[in-house]
Amino acid sequence: MREYHVALSGNDRAAGTKEAPLRTISKAAGLAEAGDTVIVHQGVYREWVKPARGGSSPICRITYQAAENEKVIVKGSEQITGWEPLEGTTVWKVSLPNSFFW
Repeated sequence: MREYHVALSGNDRAAGTKEAPLRTISKAAGLAEAGDTVIVHQGVYREWVKPARGGSSPICRITYQAAENEKVIVKGSEQITGWEPLEGTTVWKVSLPNSFFW
């Protein structure tokens, strides 16, 4: 049984330890096996998490939890910045690259 740590300051090429956390919950979900725990540290995580495995039974599953006394928010939405007012109206606009809609 292993613990994987995830933090916004992490790196998905790191070991996933508390001292060298991963950056994304998705990366931890891809590494975790039955009986492992993924501990997510404080922050807003804007990602879609689709675990590759869930565990081998209700007793031996992969557990995901927020780090003790830390607030974690997982959102599937993207934060769009760069909005500009359309001159002479109350409408705001932003241009997004086609790659945004992959």
